Amino acid sequence: MTTSTETENGIQNVKLGPVRFVPGITKWNAATVFYAGFFSIASTVFLSVFQGYIFTELLHIPQDEQGKLAGKLVAYSELVILCLIGVAGVISDKIGRRPVYVFGFVFLGIGYALYPLATSEDQLIMFRMVFALGVVGATSMLATVQADYPVERDRGKLVGTMGFLQAVGVVAVIFTLPKLPKQLTAGGMTPELAGQITLWIFAGICVINAVVLALGLKGGTPSNVAKREGFIPTLKRGIEAGKNPRVALSYVAAMVSRGDLSTVSTFFSLWVMQVGISKGMNSADALKAGAMFFVIVTVAATLWAPVVGILCDRMNRVTALCMAMTLATVGYLVAGFLPDPTSALMYPAAILLGMAEVNAVLAAQTLIGQEAPKEGRGSVIGVFGVCGGIGILAAGTAGGYLFDEWRPSAPFILMGAANFTLLLIALFVRFKAPGPMPQDVVREAGAH
Repeated sequence: MTTSTETENGIQNVKLGPVRFVPGITKWNAATVFYAGFFSIASTVFLSVFQGYIFTELLHIPQDEQGKLAGKLVAYSELVILCLIGVAGVISDKIGRRPVYVFGFVFLGIGYALYPLATSEDQLIMFRMVFALGVVGATSMLATVQADYPVERDRGKLVGTMGFLQAVGVVAVIFTLPKLPKQLTAGGMTPELAGQITLWIFAGICVINAVVLALGLKGGTPSNVAKREGFIPTLKRGIEAGKNPRVALSYVAAMVSRGDLSTVSTFFSLWVMQVGISKGMNSADALKAGAMFFVIVTVAATLWAPVVGILCDRMNRVTALCMAMTLATVGYLVAGFLPDPTSALMYPAAILLGMAEVNAVLAAQTLIGQEAPKEGRGSVIGVFGVCGGIGILAAGTAGGYLFDEWRPSAPFILMGAANFTLLLIALFVRFKAPGPMPQDVVREAGAH
């Protein structure tokens, strides 16, 4: 990745790779943002992938109770995130992005360090809420620095580059670290200690990331920060915007699509691991199998995302959402009714699942991006995010219950049904209030 400095209208802009950055951003600041993109999402996802091993080897939780606990942990974590995500933004406006981002990684590290020390469900919930503080700091600042750093015409390039780095980071972490318990136990270490050391190693990586960000990100407070609206006014304006049927559809799509993502991250590896253990695998081998299929899901989502972007820009956005919900319905139901997630059939199912989850998320984001009005746009996007959080809570709670009481693949069947319901709603909106084509929106924006 090359670096250079360009001068426009007497102002110097650092360029790193394909992206030009605003004046004041150095090449080290830019490189640090790319580094943060590589690790931020991977650092929040790894715990979910490793969760089945924690339940089995560290806490010795019976398999018929693991689904409910996984759902409960998601619910408590999401409540913390919903309550504090806005607070993190306000604090970052006052003291700067860097300290909030750094503390995010510090709390992620603390969460990983504490997790293997839990001796009860209550302690695990408490440690998960500490981990959630790290998620708030890391994910909120990841989005914020993406908005702060690039020049306007390269904003899409930065988002695309960061999306690629995030996917590569997830694949790299999930492909390597879940192999460590098997290697450690092969050397004579107990499965419990092997799991603890793996999590502590990743805790150390999070602390190293915090140091890198502290040294590399731009310091100081951002300039020209708009005044943030309170939660209640934001909620009211966002609800009023829901009178537009396409905005209302976007809100429902946020619930379902975020529930889709939560289901994959929370229950996929846990399901594969439980079936693997029931077939005679040890925990380390079962963890490795679950991680491998999770990597396939991630790679499929990464490769399919650009195709979704092209489709969403070339057809009616409600039509694109209908297509996304069709694929998501098929993807989640195929996975849900798969008899053996450790068989070769899981390879095409995992590919389909990855395509389905990213299609649903991007189609929903594209539609709300088109329909959110200029006046109150932040409020509408805020309510869209809240709806996504509600979807995560619902999918985690209901999915966890069904995981234990019905079948481990039940969360995927549940989301298949939810996606089908959303498809019916989207089809109704498509025929009654389809909205403009993307090119018409561009022409209208240009006219103004």
